[in-house]
Amino acid sequence: MRELFELCGADRELLFSPYCWRVRLALAHKGLDWQSRPIHFTDKEAIAFSGQKLVPVLTDGDETINDSLAIFAYLDRRYPTQPLLGDAQASQRARLVEKLSFHAVRMPLLKMLVPRVWQVIDPVDRDYFRSTREKALGMSLEAFADPEGGERLFREAIAPLESWLSEQPYLDGQEAGGCDYLLAGLMFWAWCLGVQPWADDSAFGAWFSRILQAYESTHGPVRRAPTQVEESQ
Repeated sequence: MRELFELCGADRELLFSPYCWRVRLALAHKGLDWQSRPIHFTDKEAIAFSGQKLVPVLTDGDETINDSLAIFAYLDRRYPTQPLLGDAQASQRARLVEKLSFHAVRMPLLKMLVPRVWQVIDPVDRDYFRSTREKALGMSLEAFADPEGGERLFREAIAPLESWLSEQPYLDGQEAGGCDYLLAGLMFWAWCLGVQPWADDSAFGAWFSRILQAYESTHGPVRRAPTQVEESQ
């Protein structure tokens, strides 16, 4: 049985990591079963066998793979039906979408989501989360958080995607593929934390709804945090 080690909140059924959601969507796309192994931020020993400290980690028999794009490539090699990345051109397109997602979309979402991550994680993780994120950001979580500014930047970042998705149902064309899941993982991050900075009646909103509905049709409802959270302490 395949096992997916993925990040959870204090509620072990609340799975909000964007990179782990990429892998969940990829496994569902392939029609593959897996066993979820939820871990907290500080459960580093649980994935020590992988030789590194980050999720997602996928085990498949004797194989252990980490990093979402590397897992996509592995799944295509091992299970070629329903390819995620396809040919070399598609793989390069996926890498472009990955870079654009990281640099243009991730940071605006982070400005909206920092207070919500803080609220839903296990208290034992809070010191780790604060120290590592503040070191990376160069400022306190409270100084960085800016939900209104983040939403404005997010809408600017997805404007080209709105145009693209008004002409075709998915980033990869008529059917969802690896590019869609690379971006959708970030949207599941927001959505699972109770944030939806895109309009339901937009082309982008319709795209997300199609991916969410396809996933839930085979794997059941996705756990979502309340839409209102307490202010961080």
